[in-house]
Amino acid sequence: MNGQQHRDAINAELSGWFSSNTTQGTITGGSFAFTEDQIRAVVKNYHDLADSYDDAITKAGRMTIVEGPGLDFASDAFAIAANRSGQSLIDSFTNARDYCKEQARLAQGALDDYLGVENTNVTEINKQSPQGPQAGI
Repeated sequence: MNGQQHRDAINAELSGWFSSNTTQGTITGGSFAFTEDQIRAVVKNYHDLADSYDDAITKAGRMTIVEGPGLDFASDAFAIAANRSGQSLIDSFTNARDYCKEQARLAQGALDDYLGVENTNVTEINKQSPQGPQAGI
């Protein structure tokens, strides 16, 4: 299928959705399934990756305190550029770490749902009311 045929197929599929006021598609053939152990491994891998980014953030901190090699304006310009570059690297690592943490949280939520366990945080919040137990609630 060439690019135009692919676009035409997508347009035909989308036009059916909008004209029938439904969001059900007819695309089939894909599926996936994970075991409990595989989901636990995904959660662990994302946590490990987030920890690795934390370590990289700490190490990259040294890249934001570069001093120019000389007393001239070119040395100052070099230091400013190097420090900005180091901060950009830290920002990139921070975004990647936060993404990994969010994916770990989502995978843990999927595991909790899979196991039929309520979200632990919601359960604990409901148990611990600042006003104490309240009858009839």
